[in-house]
Parts: sequence; structure tokens; C-alpha cells
Amino acid sequence: MAAVPPADLTADQLAALLAERAPRLGRTRLIALDGRSGAGKTWLAGELAAPLGAPVIHMDDLYPGWDGPAAAGDALADWVIAPLARGEQARWRRFDWDAMSYAEWHRTEPADVVLLEGCGSVRSALAAAYAARIWVEAPAADRRRRLRARPDWVAYEPQARRWAELEDQLYRAEQTRQHCDLTVENPYPGPDRYPALRIGFSLRW
Repeated sequence: MAAVPPADLTADQLAALLAERAPRLGRTRLIALDGRSGAGKTWLAGELAAPLGAPVIHMDDLYPGWDGPAAAGDALADWVIAPLARGEQARWRRFDWDAMSYAEWHRTEPADVVLLEGCGSVRSALAAAYAARIWVEAPAADRRRRLRARPDWVAYEPQARRWAELEDQLYRAEQTRQHCDLTVENPYPGPDRYPALRIGFSLRW
């Protein structure tokens, strides 16, 4: 059975396709955007949020510091997935990267669509929760350019190598890209300079 060939879609067209996915957490369609640092996950979540009328939960707020993506799995399951599955608001704590500790609580209502973005947002143990899983892809050189342009690069740079290793470990263990339903190609400077996203669909789509 052949894979579906890639297609060029605008963010609004992609949002329309995602809106058709069946909800799997009560009334909520949980859409996860995963990929390596600098791939453009946060940007894409912002592009999709308005047409979908969706709140965005950032994994950066759930990570317990530089221990990274794998360590946030319990927080994701307990604070976000479980309450949304019950039709309740997600209630999660923001990690304060200056104080290096969890800070105030936040709430996300069980909207028709909730976007979850960040490394580790797609978990094999939570597969039944996702209406769609998106892998955001960019060449390594392009990701490095984006990371160096981040306002927090000075704080991030000493941890960049370690963080990349933790991403590698998680993606090997989880086989994340293989489990995603579609891939969005996001080379530098990014689709924000172009009219369309390059989308590759998996057989599950």
C-alpha cells in the first residue's frame, strides 16, 4: 500500500483537516506537535491556534528543568490528558526556568481542539488520547540558526548539547516520528515566508 504523497497546504487548510479529526478525549481533539528543538513547533502551533480556536499548551511549561522531555511524561498524563478525558479542565503548573522550580497553576478548558506542542508531546503510552500527531521537521543547520536567534539562547547554549542528547534518547525509545500521522517540513527561514506548508501524510491519516 503506497504512502500518500506530500501536499502543499496553507496553515488554514491544514487546520480545516485537523478540525475534521474525531475527538478522543471527551469532546476534545488533542493535537500534538513534536520535533527537535528549533524545528518550528511553537510557530506552527501559533499558526494553527487561531483558525482552530484552540488554546496551546507548551511542553516548556511542563518540563521539570533540564532533565528534559522524558521527565515530563507524568505531568503530561496527570495534569493534561487525564482531566481532559474526564471532560474537565486541564490544570498544570508552569515551570519557572529562572527559579528552577514549578510555579503557579494554570488552567486549560476542554475546548473542541487543544494544541500541545514541544519535544515529548507525543507519547506512545498516551496514543489513544491524540486526534492527530504532527512531526515538525527541519534540517539540523536550520534548527541551529533558529536556536541561536532565540531570546533565551544565552541560558540555553550551555545545555544545548545535553538537551539534544535527551531528545535523541526519547525519540529512539518512543519511535516518535514513526508514530506521527503527518510531517510538516519547515526549513529555514520557515513557511512563515511562504504561502504553503509541505505536508507528508502517513498511512494512518
